Amino acid sequence: MRTRVFWFFITATSIGALCSPTPAHAEIYQYKDKDGNVVFSDTPPTGQQAVEVEEVHLGTTNSAEPPPNIPLSAGAGKPQKPPTQYSSTITSPADGSTIPMGPGNFTVTAVMTPPLNSGERALLTLDGQPVGEPQRGSSWQLRNVFRGEHKLVIERRDAQGGVVDSSAPVTVYVLRPSVR
Repeated sequence: MRTRVFWFFITATSIGALCSPTPAHAEIYQYKDKDGNVVFSDTPPTGQQAVEVEEVHLGTTNSAEPPPNIPLSAGAGKPQKPPTQYSSTITSPADGSTIPMGPGNFTVTAVMTPPLNSGERALLTLDGQPVGEPQRGSSWQLRNVFRGEHKLVIERRDAQGGVVDSSAPVTVYVLRPSVR
């Protein structure tokens, strides 16, 4: 066991000596001590132990210039949160639907992904005009909509009122009796 440990030490020392940034010409001595163990040293053995002395010459070591200091840009190293992908869709009425003959009342429903957060609101527009105030819900009850073709759009608005996302327009046709 002692011999294995010794050889491991000698091998590790030799590899360390060969890989360390030593001068191109270093004096390393190899000799056997009084117990017959091989010893590597950078100093020659004392006069009474001189058994077999060898001088080892090392070639030049590999070296490379360190890379230049590259300044980190602002925010570098911090994980970047991917931008949120928003989707707003009117689910009812379907595009091209006809609202049957009557007073022009119908319900508009929408799905927003991801769901509205605490500062966001949804706004329904009818022909480009807001219907009511922005709200947290996703359903609007329309009453007394005039006869004809109308475009519906849902807008997702942030806490400052800016439009974050809009649905594709949905066209509906409202049928109402005309008065003559």
